[in-house]
Amino acid sequence: MSEEGAVTRTLRSRRGRFLAGLALAAAVAGLVFVLRSSAEQRSWESSEGTVRERLRSGKSFQVKVEYPLPDGSRQVATLAENGPARHPGDRVTVRYDLENGQVADAALADNDQAHRVVGVMLGVVVLGGISVNVLAWAPRRRSRT
Repeated sequence: MSEEGAVTRTLRSRRGRFLAGLALAAAVAGLVFVLRSSAEQRSWESSEGTVRERLRSGKSFQVKVEYPLPDGSRQVATLAENGPARHPGDRVTVRYDLENGQVADAALADNDQAHRVVGVMLGVVVLGGISVNVLAWAPRRRSRT
């Protein structure tokens, strides 16, 4: 028996079908979450801010940004840097969500790029999951003897 036949037989087992379905469901849920999060952030208000400081935390970077709010006050927030490197004095666009006049959440506008990358990666996983599920649930070929 070929190795491919063994993989297909394993996929068609009850456990293989369950795991293939579970992987597909998880990938679809992740993709929906990323798309909803991206759409929500695009609906937030935005403002031009100035980078005050660039901080390193392990392998990732964050920037401390000062930006104005609609009421004229200024807000300082530490935000994840997902796009190009930002340095003190750089101008950036900050998106923020206001609840009861207070900033509930904020992000750099370049988060769109990170959402696209994760969305594409999850889309590929979803397509792979669909392919595996087709293999797992396809009718078995009957051998001619």
